[in-house]
Amino acid sequence: MRRLNSKLVVNFISEKGNDRIEKTYIAYTPLENYMCIAIAESYDNETAENSAKLAVEAALAAFERKPSLKRVAEYIRYANRQLCLHSTRYPLKASITLFVTDYTRMRYGICGNTKLYEIYENLFTMVSKTQTKYQQLLEEDGRAVPDLSEIHNLTEYLGKGKHVRPYISRKRKLAEGSVLLFATSNLWGRLSEVEILDACENAKTNEEFLDSLQELLLSLQEQDPQKIGSYTAAVLSVEKVFQEDVQKEKKKKRRIIIAFVAFFVLLLILLIAFFVIRAMDRRKLKEIKEYDKKGVQYTEYGNYTKALKEYEQASEQADGLNLYNFQYIDEKKEWKEAVTDKKDLLTMLQEAEAALAGKEYEQAKKLYNQIQKEASSLGLTVLGEDVAEKLIEIDFHMEIAQLVLLGDMYASTEEYGEALAKYEEALKLLNQVSDLETQAEVQAKAFDLRQKQKEADQAAQAAKKEKEQKKKEKEEEKKQKAANKIKIQINTLIDSANKALEEGRTDRAKNLYQQALAKYKKFDGTDEDAEKIYTDIAALGQAIIEAEVKAEEEAEQEQLTQAAKYILQAKEAAKDKKTKKAKSLYEQALSIYQELNIWDERAEAVYDAIAELEA
Repeated sequence: MRRLNSKLVVNFISEKGNDRIEKTYIAYTPLENYMCIAIAESYDNETAENSAKLAVEAALAAFERKPSLKRVAEYIRYANRQLCLHSTRYPLKASITLFVTDYTRMRYGICGNTKLYEIYENLFTMVSKTQTKYQQLLEEDGRAVPDLSEIHNLTEYLGKGKHVRPYISRKRKLAEGSVLLFATSNLWGRLSEVEILDACENAKTNEEFLDSLQELLLSLQEQDPQKIGSYTAAVLSVEKVFQEDVQKEKKKKRRIIIAFVAFFVLLLILLIAFFVIRAMDRRKLKEIKEYDKKGVQYTEYGNYTKALKEYEQASEQADGLNLYNFQYIDEKKEWKEAVTDKKDLLTMLQEAEAALAGKEYEQAKKLYNQIQKEASSLGLTVLGEDVAEKLIEIDFHMEIAQLVLLGDMYASTEEYGEALAKYEEALKLLNQVSDLETQAEVQAKAFDLRQKQKEADQAAQAAKKEKEQKKKEKEEEKKQKAANKIKIQINTLIDSANKALEEGRTDRAKNLYQQALAKYKKFDGTDEDAEKIYTDIAALGQAIIEAEVKAEEEAEQEQLTQAAKYILQAKEAAKDKKTKKAKSLYEQALSIYQELNIWDERAEAVYDAIAELEA
């Protein structure tokens, strides 16, 4: 639609000059609603490909994907990224001028030293600025002409890095009858603006304008020994622009006015709401401060339940504060944090008290420690002191619980003495804290343990007695066995002695008697057995005595018989006149009498017989 109702004519020239390859490139893409022209010039040492062509094609490709007057910078940056990606052997470097129009308005972007001129009625209505050292020197001192070599001293160019900063123009209307000239540095750097205007004035068509520029450039080459490199120039003649609907413009203006009015009405409503919210916030802040004051008072009195209720109400009010109306923001945040922290702290206090009541001492201690730290930072000194006392109480409870646990362990292993000692220690500590339930429980355990200990002592005593009785019985049994053994030995000795007596072996019987008597002295049997053995031993002793007496009598009788034999033999010897022999026999008989201590008539008869022999 726009393209059909407008007429833009594009012509261009592009020459390699004295360069080995083409260093410049131009292309354009006309679409239904937009048109884009891109001209570029390369400055790198790459000979395999033209980086100017790569930049132009990349920019036009980006334009074709999303055509818009607002995306000129995006097209140039995309071309820069493509040059960076293709910088493999050598860093690619190029300048570019990108022109976009919607057939009514125009916008352009420049990165480097390519240039754009707008000519209307043989006057420059716009000349773009380059991003070069030449441009900087020109702006610093407009009267002095900088060195032309600074034209190629670029401050920005494609391929410089990931981020480039191209110059992007504002939107401006296309003027019918205007001419736009796109030129690379080898053209605009050698031709003055006056020469360009003269060429435009004398030309009737774009081709004539371009031919004139080329002739001027070639004529200058004959005068200048420096060879001209690649150059490109393009001319866009604006013969007809797309005329937008006037009614639409009026409607657009009305919409803008309505939007402004709506904006101011909305702003007024917002201001009213702002002041209303501000007043509400001030009222809520006042109420929060009152709640906080009461909460602090209740805390100082130790009434933490009522203090928590006050801070819960304060927290509800704080939640209703508006933190986005730019009024009292810091104060509101400070009060909201303060009352919320105090509410959370008192809630934590309730949890700690519940844990303490439930004998969860580790959890209670952890909570109270946290409360103590936060209470000091929140200025709740009394609460911190109360918590310190609670922590001491918890330490007592934990020590008591440990002692009771140890007592239970000792009780389970029936070490009643150790268990009672631990319970007694626990009861001493319980006197310092108010815990009647635990105290009663420990006392009951101690009482039960004493009963068990008493029963255990009785059982131990009975077991001891039983053990002693068994030991005694065992000893008695052992003693009885030993006594029986001795009894058997004694009886054996007595029997052997009696047999020896029967056989006439009195000495043997006497020896056995002595052995039996010695064993009897060690005998530890029953009285009945002892009496019987004693009777047997006594009988044996009597029998031995009798046997000895009998043996002595028999021996004496035998000796007397022998003495009688000696006397008879002596008498026979005396008859035979064997005086000496007779005397010897009488003396033998006399010695027997002397041995037997016989001094009666028998001894006297022997003395008389000896005397007769001697006579």
